[in-house]
Order: sequence, then structure tokens, then C-alpha cells
Amino acid sequence: MRNILFLAFLAGVVSFTACQSEGIKTEHGYRFINHTDKGGVKPQPGETVMVNHDTYVGDSLLASTLRSLGGPREYNIASKESLPERVPALYDALLLMGEGDSATTYETIDTFLRKFIPESLKDAKEVRYEIVLVDVISKAEKDKEQAEAEAKFQSVQNKAQETVKNYASGNLSSQLTTTASGLKVLIDNKGAGAPVKQGEGIKVHYYGCLKDGNMFDNSYQRGQPYPFPAGVGQMIPGFDEGVMLLNHGGSGFFFIPSKLGYGDQPAGQIPPNSELIFYVEVI
Repeated sequence: MRNILFLAFLAGVVSFTACQSEGIKTEHGYRFINHTDKGGVKPQPGETVMVNHDTYVGDSLLASTLRSLGGPREYNIASKESLPERVPALYDALLLMGEGDSATTYETIDTFLRKFIPESLKDAKEVRYEIVLVDVISKAEKDKEQAEAEAKFQSVQNKAQETVKNYASGNLSSQLTTTASGLKVLIDNKGAGAPVKQGEGIKVHYYGCLKDGNMFDNSYQRGQPYPFPAGVGQMIPGFDEGVMLLNHGGSGFFFIPSKLGYGDQPAGQIPPNSELIFYVEVI
């Protein structure tokens, strides 16, 4: 009798473990496995989350937030009323996770996904997402962050506009350092951190404008610093060169001649042969 009870118990354990490994079906039919279930706060529609995720087809890594962004990506959790017809697997997964959880979800490769799959993996049937929910940001917290980001933007914009005026009038000549390439640099704060190393993933906040003061782009209003590998050619040459002159925590102005910018090619709001001025902070 005891052996029968033990075998029944063992069968139950095996069945439970199998269910765990197979996962559950989400609201929109995706297979989902939560590996941790720490009981952390779960995101709600209208809130914002910070997520690290890797995208695999078989053993092939197609995308990674750590590799591409140097850290988690921010997502806004849409309300169910505003969802597209094709709901991504990541959306369903995040609503089933708590802060600090890691999980796996699978998505069948349909006609839409097939466009993003390399030809060498054309026979694959599904995509696998390895997900870590790093942080859940409430609407109140997000509103506060946005207000702080806007205040920071206004401060930086005022500083940049004043610097541009002084540069145009020649009042900064004695304070500028000109490199062999022709880049002019005004170091605002060298930074107390380690020097920026070529190839390392860094994050910067930046404010970019033309010599007449017209802004063409900035990261402050987006509330997220821009990630990129330093000094390897992903940025325009003058920007790449400038960040290599700063330490982590440092900031300064880069006055980039057109030959170190976009040259005689227009770029969005930037006319051909434009000198560019950037205020940059290395996070």
C-alpha cells in the first residue's frame, strides 16, 4: 500500500514538473513559462516597464537589448482597447510577469515574422524570447520622470543657447581646444569616472543644434540616454572623437566642422555643409 501511495505521489510530481516545463497558454495563444515567479508587482495597462530580452530562433541569437542598447528597453503597456490586431507575444508575457521575474515565451513564425528571419533559418517554426522584467514604473512615477526630464531639457537648452551665442561672437576662443582633425571641444566637466574606452558600450545624453542655435535633436526630452559603442564609427566622426576625450560622468561641447559631420549631404533638419554643435553628457 505504501509503495502504491509513493508511486502515485511520484507520478503527481512528474506531471506537475512537466506542466511547468511546458508552460501555459497566454490570452492570445502563446506558450509562456515563468522561471522565477518572485511575487513582484505586475505591470498594468498604462504603465511603463524596463525589460531585457533576447530573441532566438533555435540556438541563433537574432537580437538582444543588452547587446544593442547596453541595458533594458523601455516599453509602454498599451490598454487592451488600443492593441493592434496582431498582439505580440512579449505583450502577453509581460502582463503575466512580476518585477524581477525571468521567463520564456514562444511565437509561431507567421508571414509577418518571416520577413525578419534570416534565409539560413527559413525552415524554423518559432521564435523564442528570453525575458527579464527589470522594473515596473507606475504612471505617477513616469509623469514625475517626464517632468524632471523636461526641466533638465530646459536647463540644457538655456546653457547651449548661451554657449552658441558666445561661440558665434568669438568669446570662447581662448577656452576651446582644437584637435588635429579640426574638432573644437569645450570641456564643461571632465568627469570623475574612468576614461571612455574605444569599443565599450556607453550611454550619453545630448543636445544638438546648428551654429544659428536651431536645435535639430536631443535625448533629454525622450528621457532616455542614447547607447552606442564608443569610437567605432557608429556615430559621426566628430561625435565619436569628442566622447573619447571625456570620462564617465563628464560633459562638454563639441563644435564639429561639416567634414567631421555629414559633409555636403543633408540629414533631416541639418542642411549640407553644416557645422554642428553638441552638448554631451556621458552617463
